[in-house]
Amino acid sequence: MPASTAAKDKRTTVTERPKKTKQPPAHPESLEQRYLKLLEAVPDAILEVNPHGQIMLLNQAAERMFGYSREELLGLTVETLVPAALRGRHHEHRASYADHPQTRPMGSGLELEAQKKDGTLFPVEISLSPNWRDGELNIIASVRDITERKRAEDRIRAIREQFTVELSAKNDQLEARNREVERANRLKSEFVASMSHELRTPLHTIIGFSELLAEEVEGTLNAKQKRFVGHVLQDAHHLLELINEVLDLSKIESGKLELQPELFEFSDCLEEVLTGARQAAQSKNVRLENRSNFAAQLYADRTRVREILNNLLSNAVKFTDSGGNVWVESSVNSGFLEITVADSGIGIAPEEQAAIFEKFYQVGGDNRRIREGTGLGLAITRQLVELHGGQIFLESSPNRGSRFTVTLPLAKTPAFRSTVDRKQS
Repeated sequence: MPASTAAKDKRTTVTERPKKTKQPPAHPESLEQRYLKLLEAVPDAILEVNPHGQIMLLNQAAERMFGYSREELLGLTVETLVPAALRGRHHEHRASYADHPQTRPMGSGLELEAQKKDGTLFPVEISLSPNWRDGELNIIASVRDITERKRAEDRIRAIREQFTVELSAKNDQLEARNREVERANRLKSEFVASMSHELRTPLHTIIGFSELLAEEVEGTLNAKQKRFVGHVLQDAHHLLELINEVLDLSKIESGKLELQPELFEFSDCLEEVLTGARQAAQSKNVRLENRSNFAAQLYADRTRVREILNNLLSNAVKFTDSGGNVWVESSVNSGFLEITVADSGIGIAPEEQAAIFEKFYQVGGDNRRIREGTGLGLAITRQLVELHGGQIFLESSPNRGSRFTVTLPLAKTPAFRSTVDRKQS
């Protein structure tokens, strides 16, 4: 044999592989077998019932759920699984469904129960579907045991009911405490109002006799005596102003402050307040300007508007150093009169602005100019503005001055109420 032929035969021997024997193909599952597997895998109980109510088909979940074997259930009527108290009329429900067969939940909105072999009742959800076979209507029922869900719902309901009871008790306690606080506040306001009246009576006497002494009706005073009488008058008037502030606030809080609205010339009212503030401004070398553009009538309580303007202007002058400016602006905006009292004074820090309108709050406690008052001026101002149906706003920053803006309704029949009681009702 030639060498080339021998080599070729050798290569052929090396590269050849033994042929595999073909295995017969596995027998494929039938479609029916696959459906049966799916039926058995479903966690809910599946039952097929014929027109006579007999169970024709079920899965393993149904056996576990109801406690029957498959052999026991097949051929029984579905009423076997219905609570004994409801079995008598269940055939009517089946007939009703047969009249209008469609896929839908059973007993929508009702709490359904089923019965196990041992008589135990348990909550279920049931869905019904029609299944026509050979011209006859079979019903497929999917039954879900919702025992755990109901237990969870019952626990949640019990917790909610307990919480409601506790919350109601807390609310009752809070209401009782609020009534006590309101009563205490009312008694406090009545006491303060009574004491203020009692304090003002002797104070008026002191002021009256001091003025007579200052007028030297009963004889001439020397320079030192005049100075002493001047100090008495000055401090007596200051004390009267403080008492009046406390009295006003107590009236507001007790609902006894009634507004007396009337039509008046706002410009005249403003000029009166400016005239009263000019002496204090001049003594501090503070320039006081009227930049108001509103020259019409305002429907409001004239006395209280004067008090609002006076409180804002006196504060502006008090907190503006020598050489500074204080001015008043006014204009109409959307049916409201906007009045702004501005200054170039020391300003108010952002962290203090939220509390500036609170009772007895005094900005910068180390500043002697604040300690001269009661800390009630702005609290009273806000209350009076709100009683008129308006609002008050503040814009300020340290060492750059402050702007207090008040809005008052212009209508002749404003939305404000005459008493605090009506305002809070």
